[in-house]
Amino acid sequence: MSFAIARTFPTRHALTRTLPWLAAAVSIGVLIFHLATDPPRHQWLTGSSEADFTAESAVNAKLEPIAAAVGSATTVSLSEIKSRAAGVTTEKVRIDRLAAELGVPGRIELNSDRRVDIRSRAAGVVREVHVVLGQQVKRGEPLVTLDSPDVGTARLNLRARQRELLTARIEAEWKNKIAETVALLIPEIVKGVDPEILEKEFADKPLGAFRGILLQPYSQYDIAAHEEEKTTKLRSQQIIGEHPAILAKHTRQGLQAGLFSAIEQARFDAAQQTRLANQAMKLAESAVVDAGQRLRILGVDENIQDLIDHADEADKAAVVDDVTLYRIVAPFYGSIINKSAVLSQRADPIDLLFTLADLSTVWVSASIAESDIAKVPSVKGGPIRLSASAFPTRIFEAKLLSVGSLVDPLTRTTSLLALIDNSERLLRPGMFTRILLDAPASEEALTVPAAAVVEIEGRRGVFLPGAADGERTTYTLRPIVAGRETGDRIVVKSGLKEGDVVVAAGAFVLKSELILQNTNDED
Repeated sequence: MSFAIARTFPTRHALTRTLPWLAAAVSIGVLIFHLATDPPRHQWLTGSSEADFTAESAVNAKLEPIAAAVGSATTVSLSEIKSRAAGVTTEKVRIDRLAAELGVPGRIELNSDRRVDIRSRAAGVVREVHVVLGQQVKRGEPLVTLDSPDVGTARLNLRARQRELLTARIEAEWKNKIAETVALLIPEIVKGVDPEILEKEFADKPLGAFRGILLQPYSQYDIAAHEEEKTTKLRSQQIIGEHPAILAKHTRQGLQAGLFSAIEQARFDAAQQTRLANQAMKLAESAVVDAGQRLRILGVDENIQDLIDHADEADKAAVVDDVTLYRIVAPFYGSIINKSAVLSQRADPIDLLFTLADLSTVWVSASIAESDIAKVPSVKGGPIRLSASAFPTRIFEAKLLSVGSLVDPLTRTTSLLALIDNSERLLRPGMFTRILLDAPASEEALTVPAAAVVEIEGRRGVFLPGAADGERTTYTLRPIVAGRETGDRIVVKSGLKEGDVVVAAGAFVLKSELILQNTNDED
């Protein structure tokens, strides 16, 4: 027992001496582990900051795609003369105080004023479909052709009314010519022109029944007048008695009265027949107009004035025309965004065939919080700025259409509607947007001149001048993340810092030189 105790004592004494060294070794190991796994302590020891490390990595990461876009190099060198000719000037990046931006979520919608559902106005069967989904069409371009019995019936009715008009027109022309001739004949009769002369003069002129009505009693009156003249002369010579002379006189007077009566009646009848014929022609024209309007109601566009002017072509048109053909055309320029028409299907007026929308303009709608209503333009047509996630570097300009008159009691928001020019077809209905409103507060932001920012393959950057090497200056393309544009300046979110010198004018020339330089290197 005493031997065991003696052996144990020295061992504990040895451990007591080595324990401090063991603790020191463990502490050093822990410190090394933390230095390796904790970047802030590593940067504190090495003298570099996390911000510097992150910014440098971000710049290098963004520089690679720009370098790939323009070629292998991101620097360009210009002589002093060429720089002066290009108008290259520089400016320091500065901090400006700008109105803070407030983003309100919005949504791109179809312009309802330029969207229409295409349906057939008349029942029929689809004969041919002329367009496909997504196709752009012009105003008046055929969309679908139908066989429509309703259109065929209306078209045949129109042809019948044209024939009636043609008949009425011929009748009216004839009656008018007769009335004109009667108006010429009556004064000649009143003047007492010899009936033989009148017969020859009016032999080839249209008189119709008035030839007998006027010329026959006039001839009888002329004979009676000569008979009266002869008997009066014989009575004066006492060759005949008084009775024959009186009889001849009364006969002439009776025939004269009959002639004047015939003249008065002929004058009235000729004018009346003309009025009735012209009225019948007008009624026939109205019937053609009504038949043409019936076709228009069914969606068939007819030139009604042309139908009236060319009524004589009705018979030919009835033989040549495909009377049941019913073609539906685009009412305005746009794109087919929905298509239901199928060959040989029956199409009724309630059936949707196409939806046509003009996407050259679109609407953006949003719900504006009650507290932000004052930040929205109050005048119709006022400017609205917005961005879309699909185009992060692009700011779109819109015009205010309306702001809601009421505030929703549950959401405490009101509606906003704006119109956007979408001639580039970048915005698509259904996209989410961010409407940018100026907040009352202001914020500080790095800015550069708008002319300093160049874009290569959708990526933005600026040129930084380097030290002059003799008579040449080297410019380096620095990628940036650009923010909003305010006037003639652009906000820089990252890639630059205050005091950096950038090319303010002539950046486009440097961009062209850089692209040309890399193109030549590839060759």
